[in-house]
Amino acid sequence: MLKKFLQHNNTQKFIGWLIAFYIKVCFNTSLWYLKNENEILSKLKNKKKIIVIFWHNRLLMTSFCWNYENNFRMLISSHRDGQIISNAVSHLGIGTIQGSSSKNKMSSLKEILKSLKDSNVVGITPDGPRGPREKIKDGIISLIRKTDATVIPLSYSAKFKIQINSWDKFIFVTPFNKFVAVWGNAVEYNKNKKPEENLKVIENELKRVTKLSENLAK
Repeated sequence: MLKKFLQHNNTQKFIGWLIAFYIKVCFNTSLWYLKNENEILSKLKNKKKIIVIFWHNRLLMTSFCWNYENNFRMLISSHRDGQIISNAVSHLGIGTIQGSSSKNKMSSLKEILKSLKDSNVVGITPDGPRGPREKIKDGIISLIRKTDATVIPLSYSAKFKIQINSWDKFIFVTPFNKFVAVWGNAVEYNKNKKPEENLKVIENELKRVTKLSENLAK
């Protein structure tokens, strides 16, 4: 009964609105610091194709890291939870691309390619939607090779937070908080390295900014 209720379109819209309202309260009652912003600004200025990556457990406040002219579109699972997230971020001016399943993998790839061609920035959780946690999947490498896109890692942390007992240890934050978001250094595919070596470079940079955001938010 509960599962059927949560699958209802109006229910998902209402839950999405509640989530958006809550994170707006968290943002507007808290201090917000952004580090290494010049990295993303320089790539936007040079009209690069950009894929922003961030861990699945930091989806909640990532929308507030984006305050630039280019449209931002998140790749979101077509699963029920993904639909709720999609509804939530729509209230924050963020578009979505449905993906992360074999059923619509090709259609989502086409939409990513089109979005990048149209100067949109695409956001991806490379360990989603089911993990393993904070481990980048191989798909990100084939994606950047197909799109010739630049990858920019992003992370944030908060002084007051609770890690939920889910597969990704999802971070739940509170109002009246201190947030620190950190842009990582841009990474482009290096043809002189093996795919797994390129993946390791990207993963290490995302882990670095995650650790840095944690330290700065204390």
